[in-house]
Amino acid sequence: MPRVSLRTLFVAVSVIVVAFHLAAVTLAALPPNRYSDAAAPRTGYLQPFFTQNWRLFAPNPVAEDRSVLFQGSYVAADGSTRQTAWVDWTEVELDLIQHRIVGGRAGYVTNKMFPALQSRYAGLGTNQRQAATSTSESDPPDWAELRSSLGGSGRAASAATGFLRYEKAVTRLATDVLMARWPERDITSVRYTVRRQGVVPYADRGGSTAERAAARPEARDRVSGWRVPSPGPTAELDAVAEFDRRHR
Repeated sequence: MPRVSLRTLFVAVSVIVVAFHLAAVTLAALPPNRYSDAAAPRTGYLQPFFTQNWRLFAPNPVAEDRSVLFQGSYVAADGSTRQTAWVDWTEVELDLIQHRIVGGRAGYVTNKMFPALQSRYAGLGTNQRQAATSTSESDPPDWAELRSSLGGSGRAASAATGFLRYEKAVTRLATDVLMARWPERDITSVRYTVRRQGVVPYADRGGSTAERAAARPEARDRVSGWRVPSPGPTAELDAVAEFDRRHR
């Protein structure tokens, strides 16, 4: 019986892994149906970095703008605690793709995070939401403390784990953005806001700028709790700072 070489085994395993990944991405990108729902437990590894959304076509075409904003807290020279201005990072990212024939995936990061941030928060229980949003600006909990405060068992514990997965990802991005925008400040805590605002109704789109603004629905915000800053490596911070300089 011929022996299987290490190279052949490596190629076979690689093909199986790639095939599984392609199938998972395909199922995750489908509009919600019984097949994608059944496959959800096997495609969870795609989140948060390979998430897909389906907002271009019926039955749920784009009808609102979705943004993620970041804010930091820092200690001023006089020892007082102050807050930075809010940074609409989605607006910065969209400069990469607006009015360009070829954009880039960096222009979709917070746009792709938005649905999961909302759904994972909605999956928490009432007490868990309170614990997640009432954290202290001056002394935010670390991740172990936050996980403990969320508590829960069974489904509640699973919801908390999924929620924290995205909290860690968005906190790291928020930290990188705020440190890039204000490198001279010692950022001691960060938070984010997810903002939804419906588009101007079709019947009102022919009006003046002021009339369209008046007809547009008001924005709806959900503000997170304060989190401990989680900066990425130096190369990542430099990349975010350069992106911010070019697109804000």
